[in-house]
Amino acid sequence: MNQIGMVMYPVREDRRVAVADMVARAASLLPEQAPLQTFVHHNTLHAFEHLPFEKAVVRAARLFGTEPFQSEAAFHGHLGSGRIQRGDLDAVVGPVTGGDIPIVPGGPTRREFHALRLRHLLDVPRGPALRRLLHETPQLSRFTVHIGERRRAELLRQARRDRRGPAVPGSGARAPVEQLLERLWNRLKRVAPPPREAGRPSPRPRDRILAVTGADPDELVHPLMIRLCAAFLDQGVAYWPMPERERGFLGAFRRLYGRGGGPPDRFLRGLAPELRRQEAESWTAERTVAWALGELAVPERDWAAVIQATLLSLRGWAGMTRQFEHRPDRSPVEARPARLVDHLAVQLTLDAYAARHVVAERLGGRAALTDIDRPPRLAPEPDLELVYEAFVLAQIMPVDTAVFADAGHAAAWLAEVRSFDGIERRRLLHLAYERRHRIGVLDALAAHHALTATRRSPRPVFQAVFCIDEREESLRRHLEEHFPRAETFGYAGFFGVAMIYRGLEDVRPRPLCPVGVTPRHLVVEEPVGGTWPPRRESSHRRRGAWGRLVAVGNRTLVRGGALALVGGLAHLFGLFGRCLLPHLSHSWSRRLGAGAAAGPVTRLAVERVLTGTSGDGPLRGYSVSEMADVVSAVLRTTGLGRALCPVVLVVGHGSSSLNNPHESAHDCGATGGGRGGPNARAFAAMANHPGVRANLRDRGIHLPEGTWFVGAYHDTCDDSMTYYDEDLVPERCRAEVGRAQQAVAAACVLAAHERSRRFESAPADLSPGDAPVHVGTRAVDLGQPRPEYGHATNAVCVVGRRSRTRGLFLDRRAFLVSYDPDGDPSGELLAGLLLAAGPVCAGINLEYYFSHVDPVGYGCGTKLPHNITGLLGVMDGHASDLRTGLPWQMVEIHEPVRLLLVVEAEPERLAAILRTHPGLNRLVVNGWIRLVAWSPDSGAMRVFRHGAFVPHIPETTAFPVVDRSARFYAGERGHLGCAHAMAAFEAEPPEACDVFDPIGAPVVGHEPAGHGQRTREPR
Repeated sequence: MNQIGMVMYPVREDRRVAVADMVARAASLLPEQAPLQTFVHHNTLHAFEHLPFEKAVVRAARLFGTEPFQSEAAFHGHLGSGRIQRGDLDAVVGPVTGGDIPIVPGGPTRREFHALRLRHLLDVPRGPALRRLLHETPQLSRFTVHIGERRRAELLRQARRDRRGPAVPGSGARAPVEQLLERLWNRLKRVAPPPREAGRPSPRPRDRILAVTGADPDELVHPLMIRLCAAFLDQGVAYWPMPERERGFLGAFRRLYGRGGGPPDRFLRGLAPELRRQEAESWTAERTVAWALGELAVPERDWAAVIQATLLSLRGWAGMTRQFEHRPDRSPVEARPARLVDHLAVQLTLDAYAARHVVAERLGGRAALTDIDRPPRLAPEPDLELVYEAFVLAQIMPVDTAVFADAGHAAAWLAEVRSFDGIERRRLLHLAYERRHRIGVLDALAAHHALTATRRSPRPVFQAVFCIDEREESLRRHLEEHFPRAETFGYAGFFGVAMIYRGLEDVRPRPLCPVGVTPRHLVVEEPVGGTWPPRRESSHRRRGAWGRLVAVGNRTLVRGGALALVGGLAHLFGLFGRCLLPHLSHSWSRRLGAGAAAGPVTRLAVERVLTGTSGDGPLRGYSVSEMADVVSAVLRTTGLGRALCPVVLVVGHGSSSLNNPHESAHDCGATGGGRGGPNARAFAAMANHPGVRANLRDRGIHLPEGTWFVGAYHDTCDDSMTYYDEDLVPERCRAEVGRAQQAVAAACVLAAHERSRRFESAPADLSPGDAPVHVGTRAVDLGQPRPEYGHATNAVCVVGRRSRTRGLFLDRRAFLVSYDPDGDPSGELLAGLLLAAGPVCAGINLEYYFSHVDPVGYGCGTKLPHNITGLLGVMDGHASDLRTGLPWQMVEIHEPVRLLLVVEAEPERLAAILRTHPGLNRLVVNGWIRLVAWSPDSGAMRVFRHGAFVPHIPETTAFPVVDRSARFYAGERGHLGCAHAMAAFEAEPPEACDVFDPIGAPVVGHEPAGHGQRTREPR
């Protein structure tokens, strides 16, 4: 017998190898969420992409205890509002197997049954609630409220026909009804099967102990594991760091809890000598895991299941440990020597001691885990929940209740009700919900193409390349409406510049590129002249020293008290201002700090001066040829290089807000959760480089001498713009650059006005002039849980020429990717675009989907109890699992539909791309992305369904036509359909500084608040 009263199992080498394999398999189910600073949207169910979407979400729901679709009540709300139409229900139930065969003689067919069932929301009570309903209410003696007058009359006719015994004087129709319903209930109950098994019992010992004793060992283990994980992974927040972290999690745990005297927790008595023994014998983590499983009396056949269940019991912390193990570059400050197998070894060790403690306390000191058996199964009883549902449906459906006298017919009815359960109903309702969205978007695209095919946009005087982000859809649309001689393009927001970037004030460099790309080039922001001005550097150092003094001191007893006394009153006024007068307080803070904040003039060191690498590190900058590759790819893919204007703006984006732990989730997904300003700035520097232009000429790409690229940054939270390197703009281009900046500033005001309609705190009649103040206030409000809605409106991705969507109101719901099929005869450029845009946009879309359908299981719940821990993530309160996913305030207005990817290409080309790229093929074939081919020539659309492209048949050809989109959305709160905004095709633009109100009247000379041309990216 060992320290905890169980048999010591021998640990063979093959077992240790098997443990490593089991941990690796279980790891694929853990969240892929990085620390908050580098939050990157991804498919929450990435481990299930090998399955069709509809099967994957159900399987994951069973594994994680989560929801696969919206609730049935939510879907019926959509039915009531018209968001789902009857035709959508009929379309999704059409392919039912055996749909034309009646379930019972004279009754509905399976197809009719499904269609009718989907239209009725039945509240089936569960467990004790159902027993109370049956015994204390007259539910079994009166008709359900869900039947109409015709069905009620038919049931009364059946009741009178089948009445037995003498009539009850004065009872009218009551006695026959009671008899009919009593017979119906008894006939169904008589043949009802027992309730479905919940599934294979969990092999985890904790579950068996909980079932037998009522005590949960996790209540002992999890609080301790949370503290240990938080202390080990902490990024410098803790005043006292966890000792000996360099040994790894298991090594530090052994040293800390193996000290003399032992840990203070009662359930860990005897742990210290065991840990010292393991350390003395140099046990590996794998050996420790095998030992702990033996101590828990887990049969070897169940090891994999127990390892998986153990890691998933704290999957947030386990997932973060795995992130540090495999992506140490994402650590905010310093990577820790974390290993998932160490995490598992510690948790199973604690599980073993907690199990021993609970068993001893509840069953006596001599009891062991092997003495615990699950409670015996009781004799099966009829599934009363199934009987009740079948009972109500028999009243609703067109069926003669007399047929249930035949036990076979009654059993067939129960079987059909059971097979068409809540999950299956929600699956079909979800398909109907998506169908209505798909048809609405595709019909609008087709109608807009037909309406504008013969219209030509005015000749542009400047061009702007934005990120494909759906939040930029409104900015591009308003820019084109307000200034029709602007031409816009969409490209992934890293603009082909996959770099490791270090800003002037950054502590360490970070990647700015898609997560699937490994950057090879380091780009550094440097002050002109190579050094900081002495006064600026000394001021920066003083502020840093003071900040560290406050940050560290406020967590100590003496200095914390002194700082509270000295600085408390001053900070009280600041806190008062940030909470009650946030915009005014922020404005004064900027004015007071303007002198200190003014930094030196800087440049990006994008060109490699010295060849070779820095040891094994990245390349310092790009060669001229590499820069030409980047510029060429963007020009060719977007079609921008065909006719360049004198001014080309390259606009990255990001988001800045106060007191928002998930701020980086609003940043640019194409830069790996970073801000795209540096990428836009770097691309502009490359495109303006004389050597790059000469290299491009040798490739047959001519950039006119009079064309100048300007890098810029759009803050999507306050809709402000920042422009870079304006001092380098040639004199000949200054007037055009200024004109473009004015037009963009006016468009930002209109974009702020459009998105303000979604905020309940914004007046419905908010004017465009007041919109920048409203969104700017949200960005700096300390108590604002919704500074912006981020990607909450995403639903569509259109890959193609802007001419097909210019002037179409898409309600900020579409990722817009510029692609010129005429310049891509081989399809090589399209394949590259789809490989980049497809997974990135799908990752955003699917994370929002899952965080909405289950905000607690897949999302991180409401922001209100969130507490940032160690710069890693958020917990609920002071101790919980690390909450992954998105908070409810980010997803509450989202419509959970899968991404509709519309590509301007022939079906044959898309099919060829799918055949040669398995990853993309898996997403499309398994339905994680809904793909549509939009013919560049005919304009016909074909939807990819069940392995083939099938024609889309439009249902609607008429959509609202307005001069400006503000006329369409003014005063509306919810999601809107599409509309044609024809101002984008006007021949003459208004004055560049004019801003239009929601009904189109100009507000001349408006200067948007907070829209100055800052010279450096705000952090």
